[in-house]
Amino acid sequence: MEALKDKTVVVTGAAGGIGRAVAEEAGHAGARLALVDADAARLGETAAAIRSAGAEVLPCVVDMTDRAAWQKCIDDIAAHFGGIDVLVNNAIWVKYEPMAEVQEDVYRRQMAIGVDAVYWGIQAVTPHMLARGAGSIVNMTSPASVHGIPNGSVYAAVKGAISALTRQCAVELGQKGIRVNAVAPGPMPTPGTMRVVDQEGWKKRLARSPLGRLSTPEGVARVVVFLASDAADCVNGDVMFVDGGRSISAM
Repeated sequence: MEALKDKTVVVTGAAGGIGRAVAEEAGHAGARLALVDADAARLGETAAAIRSAGAEVLPCVVDMTDRAAWQKCIDDIAAHFGGIDVLVNNAIWVKYEPMAEVQEDVYRRQMAIGVDAVYWGIQAVTPHMLARGAGSIVNMTSPASVHGIPNGSVYAAVKGAISALTRQCAVELGQKGIRVNAVAPGPMPTPGTMRVVDQEGWKKRLARSPLGRLSTPEGVARVVVFLASDAADCVNGDVMFVDGGRSISAM
């Protein structure tokens, strides 16, 4: 069953990790894909691989911290495909360090990519979804939005903001036929996380999982596609944890 057949899906941070997995799963579900990332080389490789699997793909290289450029990117995608049905806000940039050592440029970059770009992206895509009469927005948050993590003060602030924004937009946009939900993945090895978590860190994360395993990009992608699809037509304002029960465990 092609749950996203004939729907146009925009995925940010699509070059690798969870973003690529979401794009691949959405492509398998029949979606037309606009893949957004700042890394042109990696995005090109991802787009080519997904296109070779049979999906219609438009790669979009843009700095989403540039509000005007991000707005133009959204408008160009809508013009290319004749509209937009789904936005998946996945892009993030993270640096873990003690709160007392965080420099302003590091703080600003994390906020610009993790919060500002999400906010402006939702704002930019809303008129195109209204023109459709419906839409679905899936944001990427984290268990760190409700549970503290070592050296993750800015990351937790970013994801806390996204969880709150998800609920607010669900109320405000739900009245107009646009559903807004979020997914909170548990720890998983991706190119990004492997740069900041060592082997001992992965062992500790695995030990806290009631299921005895870590999350995977593919598992998260399946949940995102569900939330984006009409199968979730009465799901709105939810933050869905995909962490094997880790966030509720006292282990």
